[in-house]
Amino acid sequence: MNFSAAPPSVAEADAYVRGLRGSAKLRLGLLSNPMARTNWRSVGHAQLSPLLPDRQSCLETPSVDALVPALNYLLFQRTINLLVVNGGDGTIHHTLNAAVTATRNASAACGRPVPLPTFLFVNGGGMNMLARVFETRGHPVRTLRRFLKHTRGRRVGTLSTRAVPLLSVTEDSGKQRLGYIFGSELVFNALTMYERFGQGYLGLGRFLWAVGAGYTFRTELWNRSGHLLDAPETPLMVDETTFPRYTSLVATTVPLQLAKGVVGTFHRGARPGAFNAVAVLPTDKGEVIRTIPTLMRGAEGEGLVYHRDAVEARLHGAYTLDGERFAQGDSQTPLRVAGSQTVVRGVWLA
Repeated sequence: MNFSAAPPSVAEADAYVRGLRGSAKLRLGLLSNPMARTNWRSVGHAQLSPLLPDRQSCLETPSVDALVPALNYLLFQRTINLLVVNGGDGTIHHTLNAAVTATRNASAACGRPVPLPTFLFVNGGGMNMLARVFETRGHPVRTLRRFLKHTRGRRVGTLSTRAVPLLSVTEDSGKQRLGYIFGSELVFNALTMYERFGQGYLGLGRFLWAVGAGYTFRTELWNRSGHLLDAPETPLMVDETTFPRYTSLVATTVPLQLAKGVVGTFHRGARPGAFNAVAVLPTDKGEVIRTIPTLMRGAEGEGLVYHRDAVEARLHGAYTLDGERFAQGDSQTPLRVAGSQTVVRGVWLA
């Protein structure tokens, strides 16, 4: 299907906004990334779409550029009020940014606020950090069946939801992206290495073991790729504090828990307009590697500086946002990471 990136008419936007009222009946749409890990392994979209009442509101998007037109169709022509997002953190990242763009375009065209829909995030990718926040882990088909079983005939206002604020990253070009997990250049490089070990938690475990063993025994992998863990030469600023040297920064608006109750860097989310962050200050690679277990537990440790409800950070280099990697080159203008007032409301299945 070919859809338009043009904003909706006033009548279309009004019909969509009426559908967001608490008394409105649920109208589900489905947006799938066919290349997300669970989807290409188990053909998730083909199994999910027959479960929805309206097959015409079930779309697969072949590229990021197709998202805004697809959302215009789902929100303003099909007037859906709950969007099932079938993919991992990268899929969710691009879908949320496209949804913000689509609703902002509609707001500008209509001269009145056009809110985001409610989201149901299903576990279609590898890490699925945001799905963990909303307790929607498990295979997408099981998640959707569970949701439909408990919501058949229900109204929008009866849904159990959670609100998650987003942070914003502004590049030197003025380009702004929204997301929920930010990582500095060392995280960017680490994700590049991590992909060689497979996706998901098994791949993460292999990667962490290889890094530790590589440093200790100076393996071929370490000799070839160890430079990717070099500390930046530029400073880091978080609110009013400047760190002349550091190794990495992770900022997030959501709890980060790899294993519930065992491994969790942040155990609570942030308020709108703020984010939580941790700066790793040691620049010696051995010291950095030794901090990893402490960091993943969210425990206090030498060289780890936690910032809760931070408002702004400035730093240089490439970065990651929700697992997606963005190269920055050698710009003299720092990135600006800031809290935002954009809040995403998702179905909570706990």
